[in-house]
Amino acid sequence: MKLKTSLIILLTVAGCFLCRNCHFAFGQTANQEIEETVEKAAPQDNKDANAITALTSISRAVAELQGQIRSEKKRLQGVKTQDERAEINDEIDKLKERIESLKGNFETIATGIDRETFDTRPQKRFDWKEEVQILIGPIMNELRSLTARPRLIENLRVQAAYYEKQIALIKDALENVHAHIDQTRDENLKSKLVDMENTWFDKGKNASSQLTVINYQLSEILRERKTLLESGQKIVRVFFKSRGRNFILAVIVFLVVFFSLRYIHRYIYKTSPIHRTVAGSFYFRLADVLYHVLTFVVATVALLLVLYVCGDWVLLGLAFVFIFGLIWTAKQTLPRFYDQCTILLNLGTVKEHERVIYNGLPWKVASLQISTYLVNPELKGGTLRLPLRELKDIRSRPYHPDEPWFPCKENDWIILADGTLGRVIIQTPEVVQLAIGGGSCKTYPTTDFLTQNPLNISKSFRINVVFGIDYQYQNIATREVPDKLKEYLQTELINEGYGEHVISLVVEFKEMGDSSIDYDIIVDFSGRVAKDYYKLSRVIQKIAMNATNKYRWEIPYTTFTINHSPPEA
Repeated sequence: MKLKTSLIILLTVAGCFLCRNCHFAFGQTANQEIEETVEKAAPQDNKDANAITALTSISRAVAELQGQIRSEKKRLQGVKTQDERAEINDEIDKLKERIESLKGNFETIATGIDRETFDTRPQKRFDWKEEVQILIGPIMNELRSLTARPRLIENLRVQAAYYEKQIALIKDALENVHAHIDQTRDENLKSKLVDMENTWFDKGKNASSQLTVINYQLSEILRERKTLLESGQKIVRVFFKSRGRNFILAVIVFLVVFFSLRYIHRYIYKTSPIHRTVAGSFYFRLADVLYHVLTFVVATVALLLVLYVCGDWVLLGLAFVFIFGLIWTAKQTLPRFYDQCTILLNLGTVKEHERVIYNGLPWKVASLQISTYLVNPELKGGTLRLPLRELKDIRSRPYHPDEPWFPCKENDWIILADGTLGRVIIQTPEVVQLAIGGGSCKTYPTTDFLTQNPLNISKSFRINVVFGIDYQYQNIATREVPDKLKEYLQTELINEGYGEHVISLVVEFKEMGDSSIDYDIIVDFSGRVAKDYYKLSRVIQKIAMNATNKYRWEIPYTTFTINHSPPEA
């Protein structure tokens, strides 16, 4: 109230000074009093002196205005024309309005009470339609002014069409009346028809003149029409001169406030030791959610304040309409917003530091924020940033530290279900690329790669070969043959350069086949010779065949016996 009273004092003194009809001497005095008042208004101790000065100024101004009213009334007595009397009466009314305004200010300063506050009546019932009309009124006025030219052109064209139609009808009417005049012999009737012809002729001239004026106005407006580029430049120039400047300033303030608050949040999150200890707690997450909401709210309020200070009621009204529209639309998204909030608070189906399956791949939920981070440590580029809405249909679970995140790593040798043997060159969330020999590469979509059930042989692998000899050696089949074959395999694998890579070698009796005694040759190799996987199978078979030659073991082959029956006598 004290601040408002001081402002009223200043405004009152300034109003007294700006009264055009006051004498020059009074203006000088008022000017001096303004300067003195401005200089003395700031200190709280001189408040009463300032009030007295203002009241004195107002009183003098009222007296001056009353004197002017008396002068105008005397001048009114000597005026004879109605126009001059009306002009003097208007001037007297204006002087009376100034006096009433000054008296109101006098009362406010003297009492220290705002008359508007004192005289405020109980508010009437809220009418949202009226409030919306008040809010949208400036916007509609702006739109009306922007569309004034097109609407004027369209209105002139409608009027031109109307008068053209009128002229055509008048022409038909005159032809009909003229025909009747030529056919009649009755002078009295002819006289009436002639009068009617003259009347319609006057109507035609009036319509023609109206059409001429309208066509002239339309041609002048159309002549002023500029090119699309010029019109666009003008619109842009006018826009940025007034509203555009306010709009850009408001948007800049919004962005500065928004990103500043986000930066502060990230800075505190990274540097504060509290965040490192309680970052996953419920209350911390709740405070984090509220902070993000308040960030947007504060930035929006800053935008509205800029438009308010600039006095741009059109843009301010549009901003309010836009915000109300967002709020109205948000009711449709409240369930989805609730689900996202539960996830953000670590209360949803996806929890931080758990395992999820997304797009067919396993991921670790590294961080649950507005942007959620999923990490797969075995993939190059294995970090995904997802919005919360992408997680609403996903379920997470705790995982064991020994769980694999991918069946292989880069430079691992793998065998796919289709028989492909290759070395992993690169593996990403999108593709896996294999080097398959001869300098060629084969690329799989990551999900297709996983459906091939890749067998990783980079650490170790097993070669299993079935070998058979003839049944004539059954007396040595269970002891001598396995031992000799194993010993020979060990020696020859060393000669082939694979001896140091053999982890284990087993030769076992397998079964009695249809035509042979079969043995299982099982050799486990180190992953360092994984690239020779298919070659090693052939090498073992070669060594087994050489063993039969050395020990003179016969290899059976399939035989067929044909019994020929003699013909009956």
